[in-house]
Amino acid sequence: MELPSRPKNDRYTRPGQYSEIERRLRDNPATRDIPALVAYAFDYRTRLGPFLFADMRLLIAGPRAVGAALRSAGFERTRIVLRQWNPNMKPSEARIDGEIPQLLFVSSMQIHSACAYEMIADAHRLGEERPLILAGGPKAIYEPYDFFHCAGPNHQYSADVAVTGEEYVFLELLDRIMESRAGNEHLRKTFHRLRRSGLLDDIPGLVFKEGDDKEPARRLINTGMQRLVQDLDELPHPVASLDILEPPHRRATLTRQAIPVQKLHRYAGMIAVVTTHGCKFHCSYCPIPAYNQFTFRTKSPDRLRDELAEMAERTGINAFFGTDDNFFNNRETVEDVFTGMAKGKVHGKPFRDSIFFGTEATEFDVYKNQDLLPLCRDGGLRAIWFGIEDMTAELVKKGQSPEKTKTLFEVLNRQGICPMSMMMHHDGQPLASRGNLYGLLNQVNFLRKSGSVSVQVTILTPSVGSKGFEEPFEKGMVIGSANGKSVEDYQYDGNHCIATDDPQPWKKQLNIYLGYASFYNPLNFVRAIANWKDPVWTYRVMYQAYGMVGLVRSFTQGFGWLWNLYRGPVEKMQELPRRRLLMVPPPVTPALVRELQSQSA
Repeated sequence: MELPSRPKNDRYTRPGQYSEIERRLRDNPATRDIPALVAYAFDYRTRLGPFLFADMRLLIAGPRAVGAALRSAGFERTRIVLRQWNPNMKPSEARIDGEIPQLLFVSSMQIHSACAYEMIADAHRLGEERPLILAGGPKAIYEPYDFFHCAGPNHQYSADVAVTGEEYVFLELLDRIMESRAGNEHLRKTFHRLRRSGLLDDIPGLVFKEGDDKEPARRLINTGMQRLVQDLDELPHPVASLDILEPPHRRATLTRQAIPVQKLHRYAGMIAVVTTHGCKFHCSYCPIPAYNQFTFRTKSPDRLRDELAEMAERTGINAFFGTDDNFFNNRETVEDVFTGMAKGKVHGKPFRDSIFFGTEATEFDVYKNQDLLPLCRDGGLRAIWFGIEDMTAELVKKGQSPEKTKTLFEVLNRQGICPMSMMMHHDGQPLASRGNLYGLLNQVNFLRKSGSVSVQVTILTPSVGSKGFEEPFEKGMVIGSANGKSVEDYQYDGNHCIATDDPQPWKKQLNIYLGYASFYNPLNFVRAIANWKDPVWTYRVMYQAYGMVGLVRSFTQGFGWLWNLYRGPVEKMQELPRRRLLMVPPPVTPALVRELQSQSA
């Protein structure tokens, strides 16, 4: 089910409200003494597809946004741990300046939830000294109830609170906790005292237990949808989190010092940056528009230019990925942003020659605004990932067509901008077809010949939070187990066939590998090398090389699930997964009355 939206006149925080909370926390001298650990969950079983090397070299935006918000609010003793870099880190053994963290932020996608539960269970080993555990990220946003009674041998351990929103939500929570803290009281104890008293019920974007924290939970309190920060310039500068990253290692403990900013390029090759949020399309398989409450939010050109220039100069990393839902969603935004970025310089060189900026957009919007592409190239744009899904628009219609694709990709290639295609294999689509482009291989080969530098092929999978999530379960399409192996969260990544009406689901899984093999292979690698006049020659050759290695590793790692589908039996789920605990709105209290009154005002 899609997330609900707040009333249109109450979807945003008041302008400047984020800065006010940040300032209050920073002015509180106690915040600088509180150790905080931000841990990003990562499940190595998801390392499939042609980009499986990028996950180790990309500095993702989510945990860094949390770290930047904490640092900017005065929590100076903060450390960020990425479990892909630190697979053995244990919160129970993590120490910051010799102290146990009082705050543990566990950020997770659905596909990495097993790792998140593992860290939560480990933190509980500390007993009364354990930190206040805040669960966040997409998993908490769409399935917050899964963080309660989720960990340990008998699922007895839980997070203390699931944050179902962005930075503003947990800063408002911390502001309330710090304001009510008695002396040097542990933040976890302050939180539960306020929770039991109903004094957190008016903070939208939280889910926590009802009743005594020592007793087994029976119900969860859901304080409702978050309010969004409309002007993304209000959020902290990402540089604030670049000097608190834990270096890669395999120890259970933390190092004494984080990675120095000037040495960060040794471990990372690309930095994810927040540029815009929102998309005007409403695809049945995508939860993003509802999460953004059908709004579109942006950063100013000056702010974005300053972020990229400062990060490039301080870290030595000159590649950036914009975490946009659809960057070309609004023509005015595109023109303003790239006009500003075209004026940017790194070490005296213009962005055109000094940075690699990639982002996501729909073919429809880029085609409509293709006259802006020379300006975009001057602003450093070097790659666009297109969610084409299906060339023939049988699966979803987003204005894509073979004619538009061929024309647009040729224009992009001439400008030195890499078109990166993302396809979605679905029921009814054959591996190959005659006389049309409906077949998967037909589309993959058409994209390569049209100039696509890379291709990603995933299988249509139920996406929690999307309007089409329930339908595959109701139709009995979703696989519960195969060959006795139950489907787990990590397999909802689009790389595993877990939902299909095909009587031989193993063929759908095999089709993914065949689709990749038709694009990434020695013949196409040689073709790429031979075409040395290609404006995107370097990237085309590089992606062919990485793609071939990625295909071999993906087939090797994913063969187990292919075999399970082949051997069977394949058991289908007969209903939606059941929630462990019921979520209810907070009871009507004076605090909630004030919240409702503020909404009506």
